[in-house]
Amino acid sequence: MAEKNKDGIREENRREKTLRVLAYFLIVAFFITVVFVFYRKLYSETKDNIINTGRLNAVESANQIDRRMSASMDTMKLAAYTVDNMIRDGHSQEEILEYLTNETVAVADSLIADTTGVYGYVRGEYMDGSGWDPGADYVPTERPWYIEAKAGSGRLVIVDPYLDMDTGTIMITITKMLCDAKSVIGIDLSMNALQTIVENHASKGNSAAEIIVNGKGMIIAHSERNLIGTDLNDSSDPLSQAITEMIRGYENGYRNVRKDNLDYIVYVLPLENEWTYVSVIDATDDFANLRGLLFSTVMISLIIISILGIFATKSEKRSREARESALQTRHAMAANEAKTAFLSNMSHEIRTPINTILGMNEMILREEHDDTILGYAESIRSAGGSLLGIINDVLDFSKIEAGKIEIIPVEYDISSVISDLVNMVHKRADEKGLTLNLKFDSDIPKILYGDEVRIKQVISNILTNAVKYTEKGSITFSISGDKIADDPDNVMLCVSVEDTGIGIRQADIRRLFSKFERIEETRNRNIEGTGLGMNITKSLLELMGSSLEVESVYGEGSKFSFRLKQKVVRWEPLGDYRASYREHVRNRRRYEEKFVAPGARILVVDDNPMNLMVFQSLIKQTMIKTDTAERGDEGISLTRSEKYDILFLDHMMPEKDGIETLHEIRSDEGNPNKNTPAVCLTANAISGAREKYINAGFDDYLTKPVDTDKLEKVLLAILPKDLIIEKQVQEGDALALDGPAPSVPEEIEALDGDLIEVEQGMKNSSGYEVYRSVLKVFHASADEQKKELDRYCEEGDVKNYTIRVHALKSSAKLIGATGLAVKAQMLENAGKRGDIDYIREHHGPFAELHMMIKDLLSGIFDKEVEEKIELPAADREIMDKAYDGIGNAASAMDCERLENIFEQMQEYSIPESDRDLFEKLRAASDKYDYDLITELLENERKN
Repeated sequence: MAEKNKDGIREENRREKTLRVLAYFLIVAFFITVVFVFYRKLYSETKDNIINTGRLNAVESANQIDRRMSASMDTMKLAAYTVDNMIRDGHSQEEILEYLTNETVAVADSLIADTTGVYGYVRGEYMDGSGWDPGADYVPTERPWYIEAKAGSGRLVIVDPYLDMDTGTIMITITKMLCDAKSVIGIDLSMNALQTIVENHASKGNSAAEIIVNGKGMIIAHSERNLIGTDLNDSSDPLSQAITEMIRGYENGYRNVRKDNLDYIVYVLPLENEWTYVSVIDATDDFANLRGLLFSTVMISLIIISILGIFATKSEKRSREARESALQTRHAMAANEAKTAFLSNMSHEIRTPINTILGMNEMILREEHDDTILGYAESIRSAGGSLLGIINDVLDFSKIEAGKIEIIPVEYDISSVISDLVNMVHKRADEKGLTLNLKFDSDIPKILYGDEVRIKQVISNILTNAVKYTEKGSITFSISGDKIADDPDNVMLCVSVEDTGIGIRQADIRRLFSKFERIEETRNRNIEGTGLGMNITKSLLELMGSSLEVESVYGEGSKFSFRLKQKVVRWEPLGDYRASYREHVRNRRRYEEKFVAPGARILVVDDNPMNLMVFQSLIKQTMIKTDTAERGDEGISLTRSEKYDILFLDHMMPEKDGIETLHEIRSDEGNPNKNTPAVCLTANAISGAREKYINAGFDDYLTKPVDTDKLEKVLLAILPKDLIIEKQVQEGDALALDGPAPSVPEEIEALDGDLIEVEQGMKNSSGYEVYRSVLKVFHASADEQKKELDRYCEEGDVKNYTIRVHALKSSAKLIGATGLAVKAQMLENAGKRGDIDYIREHHGPFAELHMMIKDLLSGIFDKEVEEKIELPAADREIMDKAYDGIGNAASAMDCERLENIFEQMQEYSIPESDRDLFEKLRAASDKYDYDLITELLENERKN
């Protein structure tokens, strides 16, 4: 029996030994696999890091070279274009030489690269803008710059580098044949700037060489200057041959090259003008380090495996002895515990390098993400707009999670809330071609008490989602008010939004409010959003004591609704919400300025006369003296003769925009406004706008239409304190009306509809009087604006079309023509992309809408013209007195007096002999062009 027991123990020991050996090999295999994966990842990431770093350096160098050469080539294009026109127009040789001389001075002041100036062979005569006389033996037509330009057939040609014997500088020539196919002009540029770029980048890191190669394979710049002029095609060097093969095969990117036991990574990037930029990275040490790392990893692995083998052997021996003796049982248990502790420690040690790998991988992923900045600009613009919404959602969500969001009830007018929501969703629905149905209970109490901001946010989220997920059909927005039987002081607001969109599966409705989750992600991958909107909406409603109800039929549409109790301040019914909102705007307390500054003087530059008119109206009550200009150059001229306290400059203007205008003022040492604070006016309020304009030299910026309160804050912050006289007022009196608010004529109210939102226009213009003037200017300028846009569209002049449609967009916003403004914005966006096909396809409908609005206004302003025909004629004495008054008012820049004179003259019919002059004076007055008024009157006196 004992023998059998021993045999059994031996058999059991053999099985245990086999299992231990198997377990040992499994552990070893697992560990070796982990080590191998760790090494391969580290090797791959190190290699990728070298490649990415080299690529970024090469791209940076190539971009710098392209920018420098583009500036020079653009200058040459402009010079060639100008001389072409001078030849066609029959200008004399002296005039052309004078232009080349002036251009040489301008180029020397503005070009990045050094230059000797612009010269050429024009109509059989050599001309040099620098005044250089080549002598009688100089034959221009035999020079490379002339010969290669002729061969270029009107294209810009870059002639191979040559050594300037006078300066010892390597030069290149940019040259172009002119329209008569005989004349040629050119410009010599120093290679010093490009050579500096090459040498600077060669000094970074472990770069072995930085090279620029022309289209013929010749090295024209090299970090080792002695290699300049080498022909790569004639070299037998492996590195040179690899570069030549990549260039010939249009192989843009990188290639590994091994030469003399050295490892190189070669980057080839195309430049403009058929040049190629080559960057050679010496990766020998990096790859050697990787091989050393491999050796170290293998050695460490062998040591660990040996330790595991020793441990397993000892463990087996203790286990066998434990089987043979009951006393050794405890030892076997201890060994098992030791093994468990060891595996736990090993697990920890393995997780540590894995976490390191994941961290390094995350860094590389972030770097790769940053590289997307080289992607499509339109994608970036769209992602930027989505990011703003995401940040807002995340901030609200964070506040809700932290319990820091509050419900702040205030007294509010429900008609204002409805109007803002309708305006918001109407634009989005129109852009997608959706029908917007509005159902508002006319018996809803107008004045309620609740958190207006959060209510608008909740409804806005629901409306926005409805538009997002509806491709065709309609959106129905409904609000009603139910009385509460046992609570007479409150009303139950019932809000619903119903769409004909994609619908939601019943199984997905419960997931609709999950954090960071979007249902049917694959189907809706093209719809922007974070998945937080509905969660935030649900949370806000819960904070206000309500909940969101969802009904949906998959594929047919959805309905979102909620019921919210609100305290009633006044039971006056809403009625028609549009009329109610207009009444709300009309009866609100009139604005009164917080300060006056009669000693202050400002300058406003904007190419849109309507914007100038509104700005002057906004600032009128502060008694600040205001000068205006419609062009950047006109504004610069005014700053040279008058000292201002603030400059307000529109960003987007033709010829010279606001930033360029400011830079010219700042760079003019003799300008009294060199250091005057400046504020940018812009219609495009995007994220990061403030930083952009501050970096451009502005002190602040305002979005258009300009808000009175924001304008006052800017004035109070920037104007010298000694010029400001603050008004001491009592709350309740400061904003009280001095009399009844001016009534809005029925003819203006009748404009309200799909084409023009009168209440929005009144709000933008700060009152009826200015609004009427703005409408009049819009009507008067409509035909000329259409004529300009038609011409630019037909000629394919994208730049000027974009500028003009931008100005029209601003005017449309100002008068409340939201639909026209939205279409103008889309055309402006197409112009910025250079998409002339989109402009030509959509310009016709846009122009038709523009003329429809003009015709709508004609019912008012053309009628005025007809009525004036029956007025008594103004005699000579009346006209002379009017001219004297207009001249005196223009000299004093007194816009109010001018308005009064023209208003008084509306009581007379202007004689035929004076009508043309008088209309010109009126137009100049509308644009605040006092100099033109003076010039017109002086010319009249001379005649």
